[in-house]
Amino acid sequence: MVRDARPWTHAALFGCLWGCLELSLGTVLHLGRVPLKGLVMGSLGLVCLVTLRRLQPRPGVCLIAGMVAVFLKVFAMGGLYPGPVIGIAGESVIVELIFTATMSRAAGAIIGGALALALNPLQMVLMTWVVAGPEAFRAVVNGIQAAAARIGLAGLDGQSILIALMVVSGTIGGFVGGASWLLAGRVLRRLGRAP
Repeated sequence: MVRDARPWTHAALFGCLWGCLELSLGTVLHLGRVPLKGLVMGSLGLVCLVTLRRLQPRPGVCLIAGMVAVFLKVFAMGGLYPGPVIGIAGESVIVELIFTATMSRAAGAIIGGALALALNPLQMVLMTWVVAGPEAFRAVVNGIQAAAARIGLAGLDGQSILIALMVVSGTIGGFVGGASWLLAGRVLRRLGRAP
């Protein structure tokens, strides 16, 4: 009995694509200190995961893709950088769980994308607290409040700003997830595999 290895091959390929994007574009964005780089990289990872799951609707493929991307990130960079590694792993787990719960439907792409990207700001704050300590955490909060004051949102506390960032990130994630689902549907139609 021959087992079909295509879902796992696709998972490895999409994981490599995601890992290479993290190593190339992610490094450039990090070194350039581009704001919202986590949102950009999370969106690209989401495109890879949703497209993969639509092309190969097999439970577990998103987890494999995430593991491959983490492997590339850790071993190509020559060290363990907890922020991106936790972000990649967390995103793949969330998308996999939501797709499994929704039976790989468009709603799973939208909900999974929204949840995966909504947690990015929270992860950034928690990683700052864990890695750099409470003083650095307070400095980040003060910086966010100062940036909010520059755009006319003075007087907001750190918690309100964090919630607002999570809502905006989640909205973007839902849009990216839905768009990725549609993109993968077009690919399936071109391949003659549309349902």
